[in-house]
Amino acid sequence: MTTGYFTTKCVDGRWQLIDSNGKPVFSLGMNGVYNQIIDQSAWLRVDFVDKYGADANWLKRWADDKLRQVKGWGFNTLGAWHEKYYWGDGTPKTVEIRMSRFAKKANFDWGIGFPDVFDKSFKASVYKALAECFYEKGEDLLQDRGLIGYYTDNELHWWGSSGKWGDNDPDLGYQSTGLVDDYFELAPHAAGKQAWVQFIADKYGSIERLNEAWGSEYLELDDLLYIAVYRAKPNVLEEDKTGFLRRIAEVYFSTTNAALRLYDPHRLNLGCRMVGTSTPPVVLEVMKEYADLLSLNFYSFELPEKWLQAVSQMMNMPIMITEFSFCAGREAGYLKSTNGARNVLVRDQARRAEAYSAFVNRAASLPYMVGVHWFALYDYANPDGLIGNYGCLDMHDEPWEQFVAAITPVNAALNGR
Repeated sequence: MTTGYFTTKCVDGRWQLIDSNGKPVFSLGMNGVYNQIIDQSAWLRVDFVDKYGADANWLKRWADDKLRQVKGWGFNTLGAWHEKYYWGDGTPKTVEIRMSRFAKKANFDWGIGFPDVFDKSFKASVYKALAECFYEKGEDLLQDRGLIGYYTDNELHWWGSSGKWGDNDPDLGYQSTGLVDDYFELAPHAAGKQAWVQFIADKYGSIERLNEAWGSEYLELDDLLYIAVYRAKPNVLEEDKTGFLRRIAEVYFSTTNAALRLYDPHRLNLGCRMVGTSTPPVVLEVMKEYADLLSLNFYSFELPEKWLQAVSQMMNMPIMITEFSFCAGREAGYLKSTNGARNVLVRDQARRAEAYSAFVNRAASLPYMVGVHWFALYDYANPDGLIGNYGCLDMHDEPWEQFVAAITPVNAALNGR
């Protein structure tokens, strides 16, 4: 059935991403198809304006050239962080809105930090981010038959600032309730801290029942507002923390989904892009009620297939790898690499292509996987930011020819399957 919008369905035990014409497609995405002339201006080895013509159409020429290259290498989707120039052109695409970026925070562990979802600023942030997304070229996006869906945020640390994220197989951070510890550290007047105490009050009803359950000796429930480390039986406190983590997830996903459906009720809710295997199970249990697809970012050579299979079955939804990469180090001129690149360093471009082929072919063979998105179009070289041979293009705006020549037939085979 042709709906005019991307959908998902499960056929004979295999999930499929169905395009706006009703045809199944495996999404091979390219992240970061945006012009780096601003944030990478000091590190680029080329002047984009001069290269693409110093007149009013230079950006159009750059964008058309990049899309031609990306499609020529066999990528069929514009992933996160692409230019709005492409909105309305029908190219399959995903859009990241980063709804939490204006909210007060429960921690600042990574990126924009984790929002205090109980503060009024969180809902305001969600709607402000959506308004900004759809302001200017929003109508083009809403009419774009290539639009797959939206990510609500990028790599929020659901395990908290004290937890540990897993690259591949679940580790000690997998069951972490460290995010609740971050809420414990909030000031007494903070909405998140008050929500925690209200959660405990609703569960236990009285200070006497709380003290009995925790083995504590508090005088009033409000005493908990002024404490960041609690006297409590570890197993009981952990159960309460898990319950509160569920509540955090319920507020986050219900708020973001309701707002997203208001602006665009037809496209897929791609959820928050999750990091590796680190998201606690209780969060995923909540997310399945709101999202249409599980978006995961991996920087590893192999996928944790047993974990992925269990998660897909538990959530009853498909999975898409929305960020992965393999990066050469010294051979590509990067003695220092940051973030994910450190986990996937290889010796040269031939090995990059070999690792790419193994990763995407294995992913495509898994019955719950509907796409993989490469990070990114360009290398990064900001000494105060991201550094590494992530790109298909170098800092001179030139392709890593050995790499792209080798991955092109791999992508072509997956496009034609």
